[in-house]
Amino acid sequence: MSSWRRKTRRPSRAGLSLLDVLVAMTVLVVAIAGLSGSLVSSLKLARVNEETSLADDAAQAVAAELRGQDFRDVFALYNTVAADDPAATPAPGPDFDVRGLTAQAGDADGRVGRVIFPTGAPGTLREDVIDASLGLPRDVNGDGVVDAVDHAGDYVLLPVTIRLDWTGPTGDRSFELDLLLVDG
Repeated sequence: MSSWRRKTRRPSRAGLSLLDVLVAMTVLVVAIAGLSGSLVSSLKLARVNEETSLADDAAQAVAAELRGQDFRDVFALYNTVAADDPAATPAPGPDFDVRGLTAQAGDADGRVGRVIFPTGAPGTLREDVIDASLGLPRDVNGDGVVDAVDHAGDYVLLPVTIRLDWTGPTGDRSFELDLLLVDG
């Protein structure tokens, strides 16, 4: 008689174990978290770039507005004193809004932008102010002397800073544009 052997099959190991599934899930979660973090950072950076572009455009627009005024009236039109405003021209004053930007918390006037001149007391234009970004001190009336006198009525050079301060997705931000306006 021949021996009849029963053939037994060993179970196949072709499937995944629980440990394999857990490792794959962990790798997938880490990858998704990294991708999500990159996406959030990218969106924040895009907003920061958009805000910076808005600030630059607004500063350039105000600079063009300053250049479009009668040079002798620019200081009076954009300083903080209403009493010296030219009668024929409505004075915008130093502060302005920028659509798409939010003023910083605690800002006294709640406006984003400001036109700044080198001044002492309100309504005075000084050439002895120290401000390296504007090249000051500097002779603004062309008499060859840098002094501590008010030159609001006799300037031939007008140093100006256009400053914007706002709150964005990364916190408080600011942007400055320094100009030197020249008569003629």
